[in-house]
Amino acid sequence: MNHMPKKSCIAVLLLLTAFAAPGLGQNPAIDYLGFAWETGGFLPSESGDILWMTGTAGAIDPVFGIDLGVQEVTFYMYDLVSQGEVNVGGNNVMINYAGGYLDIYRDAAMNADWGVYPPNATSPGTFVDGTLMFRGAFTYLTVFVNLVGNGAYEGALDGIDGEILSEVCYDCAYTWGGTFLKGTGAQIPDGYDLQVDGLFELDGAIADEISTWGGVKSLYGN
Repeated sequence: MNHMPKKSCIAVLLLLTAFAAPGLGQNPAIDYLGFAWETGGFLPSESGDILWMTGTAGAIDPVFGIDLGVQEVTFYMYDLVSQGEVNVGGNNVMINYAGGYLDIYRDAAMNADWGVYPPNATSPGTFVDGTLMFRGAFTYLTVFVNLVGNGAYEGALDGIDGEILSEVCYDCAYTWGGTFLKGTGAQIPDGYDLQVDGLFELDGAIADEISTWGGVKSLYGN
């Protein structure tokens, strides 16, 4: 099983405790909002439960060549297998997930619809009906949850397919992280368990002339 690096683990624990916004780095990234669900609900997260998420981009670095006014960018995270909950103290729980994939699509239909009680007629269907920008396999995904069910998560992926690999960066590190809400303050459609807000980020061999992300300063301030 892949484990979260110690420094990242500490950083996420601090984030979970303070519920502060993660600082934006200097790497090209996509800001997304979505909703997740897990077999049997969340929490608890039992060993063998499967986690899914569908989401849409709210802001995107110019390096990706996408105008969100005429195309939508959608996300589908799927087939992540819970390894069960581990109490890490202070009323916090850690959950490691094994396997799983992330797909990112673009399309002009702009028809993404979460609906209710997924999987349903529109989710994930309307999130995977465009051109494949990225497909990655998770090397790890770790989730931290507090007593009321809110928390933070961080993961990394190996790129497998899609336009990002062929047109933007074929040898980057690809990371996936953010925060989520379960209880008060979350607006969650029926049948989903979590409201998710985070970043998909590239870190690697990108030419100097490629612009970095400066247009999402209010990511968690809205």
